[in-house]
Amino acid sequence: MTICTPVCMKVTAFVVAVIFLILGSLTVAYWDGMYTNILHDELSLSNTSKGYNMWKETPIPMYLKIYLYNWTNAEEATKDWKLKPEFEQCGPYVFLEHHKRVNMTWNPNDTITFMQERRWYFQEDLSNGTLDDKITNLNVIATTAAYTARNFPALIKEGLNFLLGQTEKVVITRTSGQWMFDGFDDKLIDLLKNFSIPIHMPFDKFGWFYLRNNSATYDGSFTMYTGRDDIELLGIIEEWNGKPKSPAYPSYCGFVNGTSGELWPPVKKYNKVSVFSPDICSSITLFQSDDIPSVAGIEGKSYVGTDYIFDNGTKYPEQACFNGVQVFPSGIRDVSKCKFGAPAFVSYPHFKHADPWYLSKINGLDPNGSDYSFKMSLEPNTGVPLEVDAQFQINILVDKITHIDMFKKAPKMMIPMLWFKQTATLTDEYASQIKFLLLLPQIGNYTAYGMIGIGCFIAIIAIIVTIKNAWKGSNGEESQLLPEDKL
Repeated sequence: MTICTPVCMKVTAFVVAVIFLILGSLTVAYWDGMYTNILHDELSLSNTSKGYNMWKETPIPMYLKIYLYNWTNAEEATKDWKLKPEFEQCGPYVFLEHHKRVNMTWNPNDTITFMQERRWYFQEDLSNGTLDDKITNLNVIATTAAYTARNFPALIKEGLNFLLGQTEKVVITRTSGQWMFDGFDDKLIDLLKNFSIPIHMPFDKFGWFYLRNNSATYDGSFTMYTGRDDIELLGIIEEWNGKPKSPAYPSYCGFVNGTSGELWPPVKKYNKVSVFSPDICSSITLFQSDDIPSVAGIEGKSYVGTDYIFDNGTKYPEQACFNGVQVFPSGIRDVSKCKFGAPAFVSYPHFKHADPWYLSKINGLDPNGSDYSFKMSLEPNTGVPLEVDAQFQINILVDKITHIDMFKKAPKMMIPMLWFKQTATLTDEYASQIKFLLLLPQIGNYTAYGMIGIGCFIAIIAIIVTIKNAWKGSNGEESQLLPEDKL
C-alpha cells in the first residue's frame, strides 16, 4: 500500500487548489454565456424544450368572462327610434378556456406553421347567471342584411324589405347560451339562399362564438418564429393564413405584427409590444406602464392598452388606416371586413377611452365603473406572461337605410352587444420553474466564487503548512549542531 508522503500531500493540495481556482475563474468568465444558452434552449421551440411543451398545449388555466347587454326598452325604443335605448349588463358567464396547437409544420427558416384549437367549458359556479337567461338585443342577422344592401338598387332593397317584414324583428330575445356558443336558427338565413339577393351568410345559425368551440380552423393558420436562430424573434407571427398582411385593412394597419399573446421573446428592452388577434384581423399595440406587478413572487413588466388602440387618426395619424368607408369618432375599430361584412365594431368595454358621442346615444353604460383596459405583465428576462387581462366590446352599427322599413327612421348609433374578458395568471407550479431560471445567474456566480474561495483556502493552508514545516526543519538542524559545536 502506497502512502502519500508529506511532500506528496503538499503537492496534491496545491494542485487541487489550482484546479478550483481555474474552474472558478472559468465559470466567472463564461457563466453569462452558458446561462444565455440555457435560457435559449429552454425558451425557444424545439421538440425537447420546456417552452415548446408549455406552448403546444397551454397548461395555465385561462378564463373567458362574457357580459351580455340586455336591451330593457327595446320594443319602445325601436318603434319610432325616438327613445334612447336602455341597457343593463348581464353576467359574467364564465368559461374555462383551453388552447392546443395542431397541424404543426416545422419550416426551414426558423418558423413553425400551425393552427390552434380552442375549447371552452362553462363554469356555472363562477358565473352570475345561467345559460338559460333570457337576453334581448338587436337582431344581428336582419341588421347585417340591411347594412349589406344599403347601396343596392332600390328594387333589390324592396325585395329584401319584403323578406324582413315576413320573417324578422328589429330586436329578438334568446337565451344567453344561444347568444354565445349554441347559436340559433334564423329564417332569413335560409330564405336568402333561395332568393337572388346578393347577400352571403356563411353560416347556418347565429351566435357570437358559434362553431368556434373545438374548431381547429376558425382562427386560421399561423406561421411563427421559433426563436432557435434568434431568441429575439421568439413567438413573432410572420404570416396569418399564409400572408404577411391582413386583407381587412390597407397599408400599415394590415401588417401582421407582434405575437399571439402567449409566447414572447425577452422584453427587457421594449417599451411597447404588439399582439395580433385573428378576432379583429389586426394587431394592437400596448405601452409600458409605470406599474411593477408581482405574480407568485416574480416581478414583471406591465403593458397596457391606451386610447391609441382605437384612435381614428385624430390623435395618432398612423391609426387612420383602421377607418372603414365611414369615419366615426375615435374609440372604435371597424371590423366589418373581418366579420363577413356585418356592421361590427370593436371598442373597450363601456366605450372607455371613446369619444362621448357613443354614450350620448344610449343609456346604461359607465366607462368609469371599472378598469376596462387591456393589461398584460411579462417577465422581462424570459418574456413569460405572468398575468393577462384582455378586454374588448362588440358593437353593431344601426343607421338609416332607405327602402328598409325596420331602419328607415333609425338614427346612427352603436348598439353594444357584449363585452368579454380573457384572463390568465401564472400558477405557483410554473412560477417555481421560472424562478429557478432567473436564479441561475446568481447560482452560477455563487458557485464560481465559492470554488475560487475553496481554492484560495486550500492554497493558503498548503502554504502555511509548507512554511511551518520548513521552519521546524530549520530549528531541528540548529539543535543537532549545537552539541557538536560545544565539543
